[in-house]
Amino acid sequence: DRAAQWFLLLSLIAAAAIGLLWWELDSSRAFWIVLAMLVATCPCALSLATPTALTAATGTLHKLGLLLTRGHVLEGLNQIDTVIFDKTGTLTEGRLVLRSIRPLGTLGSDQCLSLAAALENRSEHPIARAFGRTPLAAEEVHSSPGLGLEGLVGEQRLRIGQAEFVCALSDTVAPSMPDEPGQWLLLGDAQGPLAWFVLDDRLRDDAPALLAACKARGWRTLLLSGDSSPMVASVAAELGIDEARGGLRPDDKLQVLQQLHKDGRKVLMLGDGVNDVPVLAAADISVAMGSATDLAKTSADSVLLSNRLDALVQAFTLARRTRRVIIENLLWAALYNGLMLPFAALGWITPVWAAVGMSISSLTVVLNALRLTRLPGAPVASASSETRPLPA
Repeated sequence: DRAAQWFLLLSLIAAAAIGLLWWELDSSRAFWIVLAMLVATCPCALSLATPTALTAATGTLHKLGLLLTRGHVLEGLNQIDTVIFDKTGTLTEGRLVLRSIRPLGTLGSDQCLSLAAALENRSEHPIARAFGRTPLAAEEVHSSPGLGLEGLVGEQRLRIGQAEFVCALSDTVAPSMPDEPGQWLLLGDAQGPLAWFVLDDRLRDDAPALLAACKARGWRTLLLSGDSSPMVASVAAELGIDEARGGLRPDDKLQVLQQLHKDGRKVLMLGDGVNDVPVLAAADISVAMGSATDLAKTSADSVLLSNRLDALVQAFTLARRTRRVIIENLLWAALYNGLMLPFAALGWITPVWAAVGMSISSLTVVLNALRLTRLPGAPVASASSETRPLPA
């Protein structure tokens, strides 16, 4: 748009100057020559160069299952040099399975499970689905993002989540986390810890391809998770992520992002939970999973409706192709107008032929942009993806 504004201004000045010159040389031809100049140099192709390419690319991404909710995503992807990943529900499937329960007090496993399920049933986090349903009802439930849940079940106030958060309710020392692999959550009340719960998750089948694409582009990769278990390090090691940090609260993640911005980094954030919302909102480009919470989706610049990470690999490639097509369109429009202007000024082109040339130029730009609707090797969008177990 800025280029078209300057070009239009220069075209009008040139038309006025040439018109005055022809008025002095041959007044009978002055009007038609000026008209031919204005038609020939109409900045239609120049103005269509960018929006046609972006529109075609946006439609292709939607077919792949990536919905753009803000207009700067395709251009911004070409500037990214750092990627931040969440773990649960993002790099992993998020379909956690409760593997075992280890009571720590007088209550049995079934009783602890019922109490935990009462709290988790009030949560939208992927972890909640692993606990199933219970006839017990929890009240006054509130979430501390990155830490856990607190609420009342009957007259009993409970917490579930990170050990330090849970034990703060009873002002007791947090028990040591078991050494076994998995995601460990502690349940406790005002008297102390009640039980450990260990959950298993599965790594997305297409996560390695996404990390490989990031590495191929020379991007720095970080894994920031609220999970404090050894699973964070295991996932990072399996995928070759440069840096991994666990047990982070939302403000901790935001501080990491702010430091990256201070270092001059352009950051892409991929997440799905409430604890990712501050980073999703503040990142240069953000992508929320299709299975993400509503708040995460509304905070992100795009939503991966298909939940397939390989669609992002296609998006990276398409962003570069879109930039090349935009440059090609702009160069073609500039070349056409640059050649037509002197011919029209010399009186070699009539207004009719100028209109034909202008139409052909605009059509050429549109046809070039339509190449972006075809993406070789594009994956088929799907609501689910194959998974594989996390490394022990």
